[in-house]
Amino acid sequence: MAGLQDKKARGGSSTKQSTKQSTKQSTKQSTKQSISSSSKNNKSRPTVIRGQQNLNKTASAKIKTREVEVNLNQYLNSELTSAINQGPRRVASGNITAGNKIRQGSIAAISAGLIFAIGVEVGTRNSDALVDNAIETILNTGAKELDRRVLERAAIEGVLKATGDEWANYFPKSALQVLREQSSSMFTGVGVWLSKSRGGQIKISSIQVGSPAEKSNLLVGDQVLEVNGTDVRGASLTSVIALIRGAVGKRIELVVSRDDKKVLVSLSTKKVAVRTVEASQVSDGIAFIEITSFSSGTAEDVKAALENLKFDSGVILDLRNNPGGLIEEAVKVAEIFIEKGVIVSYQVNGAERLFKASNPDPVTAPVIVMINRNTASSAEILAGAFQDRNRGVVVGERSYGKGSVQEFVTLGDGSKIELTVALYRTPSGRVIDEVGITPDLEVPASQIGEKSLQVLGGLASLIAKK
Repeated sequence: MAGLQDKKARGGSSTKQSTKQSTKQSTKQSTKQSISSSSKNNKSRPTVIRGQQNLNKTASAKIKTREVEVNLNQYLNSELTSAINQGPRRVASGNITAGNKIRQGSIAAISAGLIFAIGVEVGTRNSDALVDNAIETILNTGAKELDRRVLERAAIEGVLKATGDEWANYFPKSALQVLREQSSSMFTGVGVWLSKSRGGQIKISSIQVGSPAEKSNLLVGDQVLEVNGTDVRGASLTSVIALIRGAVGKRIELVVSRDDKKVLVSLSTKKVAVRTVEASQVSDGIAFIEITSFSSGTAEDVKAALENLKFDSGVILDLRNNPGGLIEEAVKVAEIFIEKGVIVSYQVNGAERLFKASNPDPVTAPVIVMINRNTASSAEILAGAFQDRNRGVVVGERSYGKGSVQEFVTLGDGSKIELTVALYRTPSGRVIDEVGITPDLEVPASQIGEKSLQVLGGLASLIAKK
């Protein structure tokens, strides 16, 4: 049953380098062939577009400090002098008149308000000036010639790091093409998807089928240490992605860490077609669907794959090593199998957003969902929906635990920052972030194929008895 056990680079940390090249290409085939000699591969090519939300900041009107100070002084001098000269007017009882009381209260309120405004403006101005002054000082007194834009970018990235938001990213205008390529159906690169771990390490989260990376010695889980001689430890995810992209034929040398050892890998960039769905008939009546990530069109590719397969006895959805992607596509995949109800939800500023399924004719065959420690984000959401809706059995290892919502904010110069704004919840209200999805049946990688078929057989028998 090795065919359902391993994909390219699955369990890479323990794979011996000397045997990897001879086994890598045959791993997936041997898995499916061990289930049935009639295994087929139906591969789909989706169009991938990453959705973004641009949050427009409302510009706040600023008070001109000098004018406010002058106006305030003039106003206070005239009003307070008048009040002192006149003295408090009293009635027979000796109390201050109501009119004068309100007048003096108004003076105090206006004074306090204007003084507060001045303080806010001066504080804001001084804060801005402090950062600008630091950059200016470094540029003017540093021993090396520096680029202001580089220092400004470092300042922004430093602020994002200080927020403690581990998924926050900054995309300068020069890196927006990298952002667009991450969502396109084709890009120029070596064919790896990178992610940042909670410890700040840049790791390979997925390897594209048919890419230079697949034919190399790279494995899922490798930590990227250097790119073309540049140490990228501590660098932003955007910076590292930009370094491994480039014109066709660009030479890329990566130094990665694996099992506490450094591995040097040399590759050349090429046009890489993104494929997120692979499908095959592993046995009579059982369809095998591997989803490597969720991009625009992934759900349609799953539907198309099922139309060409027989799945009366069940469907195996393989989400192992899936780093996530578009939440909308994950919901659409869930909707293929789930008739109705909430798939996932989150709250932002007290407003709840629900993603629901609505399909009058869903697939009713039993489903097995395979996950592992590298299953993250949208893939975890899909697995959680199958669990909470009692629509499938999740097998494998506990997933990564990345269940937070990121949105894009466009800055004044057109650059973007990505910020965490909420946490996803499964249909039953479970939080995924830093917890992950615990499988219904914990199974080691070496047995996951065999166990999946056994569970499917039992589910099919139960359905047949009804």
